[in-house]
Amino acid sequence: MTLTTSRAARLLAFLGVATGAAVAQPFAYVTNELSNNVSGYTVDSDTGALTEVAGSPFPAGNYPTSAKATPSGKFVYVANYHDNNISAYSLNGTNGALKPIAGSPFATGSYPYGVNISPSGKFLYTANALDDNISAFSIDGVTGALTPIAGSPFAAGSQPLWVAFTPSGKYLYASNSEDYSVSAFAVNADGSLTPVPGSPYASGYYPFVSAVSPSGKFLYVPAEGPSGIYAYSINNATGALTPVSGSPFVAGGTPAAVAITPSGHFLYAADNDANVYGYRINAITGALTPISGSPFAAGINTFFIAISSSGQFLYAADNYGGQIFGYSINASTGKLTPLASSPSTAGSYPDSIALVNPAVKSCGALDVSAEATLTPGPYTRQSRTSDLWNETLTITNGVTPIPGPLSVVLLGLPSSTTTLSGTYPGLTTTYCYSVAGDYVVPIDALLPPVNDDTLLPGEVLSVPFVFQATQGGAPVKPTGYKAKLISGTLNK
Repeated sequence: MTLTTSRAARLLAFLGVATGAAVAQPFAYVTNELSNNVSGYTVDSDTGALTEVAGSPFPAGNYPTSAKATPSGKFVYVANYHDNNISAYSLNGTNGALKPIAGSPFATGSYPYGVNISPSGKFLYTANALDDNISAFSIDGVTGALTPIAGSPFAAGSQPLWVAFTPSGKYLYASNSEDYSVSAFAVNADGSLTPVPGSPYASGYYPFVSAVSPSGKFLYVPAEGPSGIYAYSINNATGALTPVSGSPFVAGGTPAAVAITPSGHFLYAADNDANVYGYRINAITGALTPISGSPFAAGINTFFIAISSSGQFLYAADNYGGQIFGYSINASTGKLTPLASSPSTAGSYPDSIALVNPAVKSCGALDVSAEATLTPGPYTRQSRTSDLWNETLTITNGVTPIPGPLSVVLLGLPSSTTTLSGTYPGLTTTYCYSVAGDYVVPIDALLPPVNDDTLLPGEVLSVPFVFQATQGGAPVKPTGYKAKLISGTLNK
């Protein structure tokens, strides 16, 4: 079998905030294809600036093409294209150092290209380009070790390069570069894959890095020819794909990767040249409309892009220039503005960026290996007390129905040991933090105005919450706070 080489092995994977845990210093990890290593950076959560960490770069395998981290931020995985394996690392949440875990690297199929992790953090998958299949592994939540899932590998189309999940983790879609199609799979409880009836679905030539909208309603696949972005509606009951009216949507150059803002309002495409194209997404139909100012200049060869979970920043990998370009995103218009610190120097042929907020276990209060999903319920306003913060957040969910928990981020809690107590109907919890920083407080008890379990798209909810931080028994206050909408599990 001859492997198509119309695309060099490149990837930009961007990871969001770890749910329901201490928000430690964010880090970015960049895989460098020709340097055979991973560069590590601290990330300024306000400005988006990257600063290389001590000990960087960290050794990887031969020709690393993609990276992904678990939702908890405990582990980082890198696909080594020419070694046919995955390098696995534990992440030091204090200094950002990566350390190979026992058993690493783990064998995959031939030429693993894209690597992805299920939203639950339990399963990892690689698209094996030479073997025309997908390797599936379970992830040990304590050690990070990978174990092949029964039945793995699972047959895909010809030369799969990328796999993308729906936000629910219910379905997985593989871009098959050689037979110009998308394979659709249902993800079973044990992580095994079952083809969706009607799969595979036709796409353009050389489909590559795809993305599913945060609503889970639409799949977007960039393709070289006819050049454009192929859009599909997703049947939530079956996983079947139906082309969106007007698809494919025109994109400049030969689009290689797409990324979508967490709000679901905007989609961006890398054109495999020196630009990023921006579009507004019609939430009802999935159709794309170019935004004002598009395209936006980005380096020499912009092949992959990714967006922060806050929706504030977009990052583009300039492979030929060995740099990462960063932009702020205008939440109203979608316009991109270069960051003052951009571009940042990377290794030779930077391919992927994994941005991670590791969950920090402090004072024995957080067990980041154990997960517990909280159930929302009714709330009542708390009475004001002198040492308690009694605040009301206005949270708009324009993304997708989310069953909670909602959270608020407290900014700049002091150093030394701080005890943080939150009181909500049905939940009185104390967390203990020994490191200064920003922390997430779960707001678990909710009663949305329309639905008893979820905050529906477009709903606005005023959420009262009460919390108190003490140090040595005396009340202390952080420098401020901001709202965060975080779905998934609470590490507790």
